[in-house]
Amino acid sequence: MDAVPMDYVTGGDAELSIRRIGTHGHRSGTIGPRPDHVVFWLADGRARLTADDGSSWDVGAERPMMLSASVAYGFDTDATAMTLLHLSPALLGGRDGDGDRDGGGGDRGGDRGGGPAAEFRQPDAADPRIEPLRALLRDVTGRVLDPALPADERAALNRRIATVVLSTFSPSRSDVEHRMRRAIRFVHDQADRPLSVGDIADSCGLSERGVQDLFRRRLAVTPMQYLREVRLDRVHLELGRSRSGALLVSDVARRWQFSHLGRFAAHYRARFGEQPHETIARGPGAV
Repeated sequence: MDAVPMDYVTGGDAELSIRRIGTHGHRSGTIGPRPDHVVFWLADGRARLTADDGSSWDVGAERPMMLSASVAYGFDTDATAMTLLHLSPALLGGRDGDGDRDGGGGDRGGDRGGGPAAEFRQPDAADPRIEPLRALLRDVTGRVLDPALPADERAALNRRIATVVLSTFSPSRSDVEHRMRRAIRFVHDQADRPLSVGDIADSCGLSERGVQDLFRRRLAVTPMQYLREVRLDRVHLELGRSRSGALLVSDVARRWQFSHLGRFAAHYRARFGEQPHETIARGPGAV
């Protein structure tokens, strides 16, 4: 690999970590098989990625790509900044709890036993399943990097990220996975609209009881709890980017469907460890 000066920031735990790398020149080299899976995305520029079976991709900025643990890759990039999400095979395996298997999806038994998966698929650049992951990574990167994030919140965040990563890069092995992916995508796409459990159930073709059971088994939360987390993350992102001291928290909260401001403030403080106005005070518009 070419030796170039780098800026480096990392945070997370043994199951999931994020590394931000800033470079000051062209980079090329190889990434050999390793113990964990890596999702990477560029902040700018482009990259050429080639797997050891000859498959290759031209990757633009903000397109998440999965580097499977068992695969070696060559790369060439002119990007000046990139982010790498490292996930342990155990975090991406054995999550179903329902015993569903598909006879034609390839040998992925390593997932079930906690070992590295054989290989994940790369969605096309225009595949709509990429957007929920892209939105999630924008929302939660700062929290993963926060060393003060409580352990229980970190574990829940890790599970949430892993679920979206699996729905983005895994071949569909069952109708259950397909329905979960549709429900998650619907929540992310429609988070700023009034939604009910029935709406989420309709989006993936399940009954209300069925979608409740699905979210509890896969994410250990109800559909409405998951929706609330997504909305809180969107509010947090918007407040943190505010460049105006005149921004009203109440306006942002209502835009993301929080009508009861007292409950909103309590949920916000529980999730981020600070009040909304403190988030604004730390943002780019702070004086």
